[in-house]
Amino acid sequence: MKLQITHQTNYAYTELAQSTVQYIRMTPMTLAHQTIHSWNIMLPSLAQQQRDGFGNIWLTVNRNEPHTDLQIQASGVIEIDPSTAYVEDSLQVPYLLYTLPTDLTTCDTTMRDFAQPYLANVSPTLDSLPQLQYFAAALLKMMPYTSHQTHVGTTAAQAFAQKVGVCQDHTHVFMACVRDIGLPARYVSGYLYDAYNNHLASHAWAEIWLDGHWYTFDVANQKFTPSEHVYVAVGRDYLDAAPVRGMRIGGGYENLFSQVMVTKVS
Repeated sequence: MKLQITHQTNYAYTELAQSTVQYIRMTPMTLAHQTIHSWNIMLPSLAQQQRDGFGNIWLTVNRNEPHTDLQIQASGVIEIDPSTAYVEDSLQVPYLLYTLPTDLTTCDTTMRDFAQPYLANVSPTLDSLPQLQYFAAALLKMMPYTSHQTHVGTTAAQAFAQKVGVCQDHTHVFMACVRDIGLPARYVSGYLYDAYNNHLASHAWAEIWLDGHWYTFDVANQKFTPSEHVYVAVGRDYLDAAPVRGMRIGGGYENLFSQVMVTKVS
């Protein structure tokens, strides 16, 4: 399936910013699951390209002249294989790294008590796949998808306590619970094709290491294969795979506008 993707991100500042540094992860990964036919990122200045420790392509943009806005647009055509059942490991980092909690994915007692009936006797094998999918369904029922109630710094425990969240929150809570029982789980950021809605935000989902491969757990959409997913970055949590992170001097308050369009080409 060939997809046309456009990802627009605009920052507007209430005061003059003297300098900004942005770290951008908007370049799709090279995987057997997906082929990059074209991809272009429009930036306000030249960028330095490198790879981070997880193998993600990372662009660094420095803007040192006074400015009141910042615009980033990524677009291109990606072809994905809808029949993909799992993703091979890149061997970039040891999979056991993904068993460790982070500040955003720490499991508290309330989460542990909720997960225990669903995750009892779960092991890192394909035999546990149905049980893990059942847990993902129970989690979405407990935490319905609700926009504008959390933010990028909301922890798994905070989102679970609120019983609402978006895809990032579902992913963090799911990962926190399965890591708590020793299963490797990683955070994936990317894009999702939806035949009924081509105006979306960037997307996030979890993957669990089972029998030597990474299996998809898209809690927000209850999808368990990457049949409609485009991979951009992986990491331990949102902070490792965020599309844009940065810092600035001046600028006052900022207003963020971000929109993703994913349409099927063929």
